[in-house]
Amino acid sequence: MADHYTRLLEWRREEAAARGLHKLPHDFYSATQAYLAETRATFESELRNNPASKKGDLARQTYQRAAQIARDIVEARMMKILTLAFQASVGTGREITNALGEERVLFDKLAANLRSHRQDVAPYLEMTAAAAPSGGPASPPSPSSVPPTPEPSVHGAGKPTILVRILRDAPSVELGSGTLELRKEDVLDLPAETAKILIQAQVAERITPAAPRPVT
Repeated sequence: MADHYTRLLEWRREEAAARGLHKLPHDFYSATQAYLAETRATFESELRNNPASKKGDLARQTYQRAAQIARDIVEARMMKILTLAFQASVGTGREITNALGEERVLFDKLAANLRSHRQDVAPYLEMTAAAAPSGGPASPPSPSSVPPTPEPSVHGAGKPTILVRILRDAPSVELGSGTLELRKEDVLDLPAETAKILIQAQVAERITPAAPRPVT
């Protein structure tokens, strides 16, 4: 069985090559911490007894290299976890695989803090409303030569709605149990609260239906 230093070298190489988190032993953090503590104690003891000791100097160099390798592994994994947590906070993330227990705690805290920050500074990105269609995206933009046709209503019966035109592509919004894609030039009949948020964010503009012509 390879010693811990050799395994650290292998894990660093494999972590750098992996797009996601590389699979590590469940005790990676505790075992690495114990190995570094033991190596440090060895070189300090040797050099204390004999400052010119070659064994002590070799142990010191081994400790320094092992600590750097371990740092590379930890920081590479932290960067991956940060990216995954951000994706989870905006609703595009997936279940993280190969995360150790300590890393899952970090992931959960990061995702929660990022989600809270997003809700505080940009509440218009986190919209919810009553009932939405089970399916899905809005229709493709209408050709410019054809007058836009409003999308089917996505509000509950009896709730006030506002007709809007989407001014630019934007992230999808949550509507009840479904989501709605926002694409430029889409015309949507939205719940009043959702429509007002989009209008304030300059993502959409209100459409006022033309008054019917009098019959002569």
